[in-house]
Order: sequence, then C-alpha cells, then structure tokens
Amino acid sequence: MHKAFHQGILIIERLEDNGHEAYFVGGSVRDTLMNRIIGDIDIATSATPKEIQAIFPKTIDVGAEHGTIIVVTSEQESYEVTTFRTDGTYTDNRHPDTVTFVKSLEEDLKRRDFTMNAIAMTKNGKILDPFYGESDIKKSVIRTVGKATERFKEDALRMLRAVRFSSQLSFSVETDTLLGIQKDQALLEMVSVERKTMEMEKLLKGQGVKNALELLVTTGLHSFLPHLEEKGNHLREIATLPIYKLQSRSALWTLLVIVLEVDEVGCFLNSWKLPKKVTKAVQENLKVIEEVKLRGWGKEVIYRSGLEQSLEAQQVLNVLGWDKQGMSVHIHKIYNSLPIHSLKDIVFDGNDLINIAGEKRGKWIAMLYQDLELALIHEETQNERAALKEWVCNWLQKYDQNY
Repeated sequence: MHKAFHQGILIIERLEDNGHEAYFVGGSVRDTLMNRIIGDIDIATSATPKEIQAIFPKTIDVGAEHGTIIVVTSEQESYEVTTFRTDGTYTDNRHPDTVTFVKSLEEDLKRRDFTMNAIAMTKNGKILDPFYGESDIKKSVIRTVGKATERFKEDALRMLRAVRFSSQLSFSVETDTLLGIQKDQALLEMVSVERKTMEMEKLLKGQGVKNALELLVTTGLHSFLPHLEEKGNHLREIATLPIYKLQSRSALWTLLVIVLEVDEVGCFLNSWKLPKKVTKAVQENLKVIEEVKLRGWGKEVIYRSGLEQSLEAQQVLNVLGWDKQGMSVHIHKIYNSLPIHSLKDIVFDGNDLINIAGEKRGKWIAMLYQDLELALIHEETQNERAALKEWVCNWLQKYDQNY
C-alpha cells in the first residue's frame, strides 16, 4: 500500500483494537485505483464521535454533530475520521438537516455522491465496492450513487462537482447523471458563491477542461454562475486556450475577464467573492496588459509592475496567443538591468532633498521623486549621491522657474 496511508493504518488499527470497524474512503481510494497523486486521506468508522475522542489523545472537533472528528497524529499530519451515517432531509439542497449514526459501511457509502467516491479500502488494501465504482473508473464514467435527481436534490453542488471531475479526470458523465443535471440545474442557485468559485477554479485547471466547459454550457449550469448566463460562446472560446500554462489564481481570472469581455471588472470579480488580493492583482494585470499591447515591454512598465507581475501578465498574453518567443527572458533581462527596482533603492531620501532645497515638505517632493525615478530608469543620471545632488539642483531650478 502507498506510504501515504501508513499513519492512517495506525488509526484504523487503533479503532479496530477498540472493537470498531474502520476503512479508508473517498478520494484517496479513488486516486489509489487510478494511480494518481493522493490528497487528503479520510477514514470512516463505526465508532461514534465520543468514542473516537476517547480513543485518541489529540483530536479536533470540527463537526461532531455530523460525525466528523480530526485525529492529529503529528504536527504535520492529521486525518478526518467520520462515523458511518445516513443523512436526513436536505431542505436547503446543500446540507442534511439531521444525520443518523449507523453501524453499516454500505449504508454510509450509499449516501455519497458518485460511485467512484463510494469505494472503501481496508488497512490491507482490500477494496469494498458495493456500487461498482471501480468498474466506472475503468470505464472513465462519472455516475451518481442511486438516482441522480435524489443525489442532486440532497446537494446541488454535486452537479457542478460532476463537471469539475470530468475536467480533472477526463471522464465522461453517464447519461442518467447528465439528464439529472439538465433537469435540476436551477438548484445550483441555492449553492454559495464561494463553493461555486472553488469548483470553477478546479474545473478550469483540469486536463479535460475543453469537454468540461462544453458540458457546463450544454447542461445549462453556466447560467447559474455569476455573470456567465450570456457567456456560453465565450466559455467555449476559453476551452480552446492552453489554460494549464497559468500558474496563479489572479492570472486565471485575468484571462477570464479578457476572454469573457467583462465591462465592469470590479463588479464581476466581487460577484465571485474573490479575495481582495486576487481582485487587485487582476486589475493590475489588466492595466499592464493594456500598456504592453499599446507600447510593448519597456523599462517603465516593468519597473512599475515589478518582475513577478510582469511575468504573470506575460503568462496571460502567452495563453491568448499574443506572445513573442523568449519574451519572459527579455522581461528578466530588462528588469535586471534597471538601476533601481523601487524608491527604496534610491540613495537619497526625503531629508536629503529638503536639506538641498532648504524648504519644508510639500507636494513638490512627490513630483521630484516621480521625475527622479524616470531619470534613473532611463539612465539620465546615476544612483550615487554626487550625481543625484546635481540632478536635484537642476530639477529644483526648473521647478522654481515654472512655479
């Protein structure tokens, strides 16, 4: 068994020693069967939350009422351990109103979303698969456990998750599951924007993104995502681009804003509940890209943007097909050749300027610094005290004449 499961095996053995059943479940089992990189490892058990807490010395209660306890094994590792359960009604189409703890693994697996995620594995690697999820994995098919409409009415996010998985795994969506999405698409309105954003970002980074975006449009799910209801053709256009080249959230959303031809950028980004840091970076990227499209990569734009943002903007341009060979190397070269990379690099400070000018602080200092930055960037003077003093004196003389 993969070494990632070793600490989890110890948890299962501890639960078994105390008279309980315990198994690995969910994504880690699916990814094991597919030889994919294993992410979070979850464990399902017949032990109740109180019993779990009594067995392990260090636990975190993240949802005992729903059966979930985190068992901490070290500073670096922890495992989500959840009691076998069945779910009650879902009046909000997202979360069960009540849960009932049960002693049956199959009853627990029965409540899960897709057959590929309803597979359990013993500590010895034996697969327990009552809903034929392994067969669906081999067929590259996403199928709900039981009736699709029942699963989607329980949790409407599952519809978007189906499309996201189709992108990540390059799987097709089974016919009845697909029909269920088309029938219940409007339920997606009930899902929080934050969860939609998370799924959308994962979808866009998947290897099967082209077919997934087509699926998003043909099922009508895109109509229940912020400001995408009239953007079906634009989403299809995005599907033709090499999005995998983008390395950050802000680069991804910059691309979306451009291809979707968004007018009110701030409103669009806020509607997706993105962090302010991401929103700001997107808006800065757009300014840089507009400048580069007009004037190309010059010293001023690279200085103002900084190396990291310049390279990110170029990544977006590459994906859009506006790149030139070796442009990233060119940006690095220009950036490294700059005499300064920020105001902090200038060997003169405000006090030096005041001493030379013999005046109090005022708006003239900011104006001088703006001109001084440009003079240094274009090598009209040198960043050493004697040269800067001469340049400042000349600037002040012209300033006095004009003001």
